[in-house]
Amino acid sequence: MTCTKAYYLKNREEILIKRKKYYLDNREKTLARCKEYNSKNRATINKKAKIYSAQYRKDNKEVIFIKQKYYYSTERGFIMKLWNSIKRSSKKHERTNEFKDFDEFYNHWLKQKATYGMRCPATGVEMTNTIGTNKPGENKRIMTNISTDRILSTEGYSPKNLIFTTWAYNC
Repeated sequence: MTCTKAYYLKNREEILIKRKKYYLDNREKTLARCKEYNSKNRATINKKAKIYSAQYRKDNKEVIFIKQKYYYSTERGFIMKLWNSIKRSSKKHERTNEFKDFDEFYNHWLKQKATYGMRCPATGVEMTNTIGTNKPGENKRIMTNISTDRILSTEGYSPKNLIFTTWAYNC
């Protein structure tokens, strides 16, 4: 063991060059072997990835919180948060959600934004996408934030029945 470790340390650069050359010369064969291995061991790989992910989230709560806060402060992130909210609401209250995916929902937002800009179509007030600093037990709303409003509240979420307004108007 010590001999091979010493050999490796002594010839490290040469070994890495040989490995890279082998990979470049046998790229298709190497990729096929990797693909075969991954397909045979998909369940194990996914299980390990989930365990690693869960452990990472547990160990790095502050880092994840900062990253989420940064992402949700962007326009796309804020709209993603609204999308997740209507998906949960649709399941909880058994409403229909006719949007196929986030991209369709986001494009609906972009169409409205192209028409009205960042102004609420109902009130004309400038809409914002500010993330509040809610602490447990506090529920501060930013009244000018973008909110999803169903035109007919008896109907579900669809491109024809949804507009983006300020939270104050929707409330």
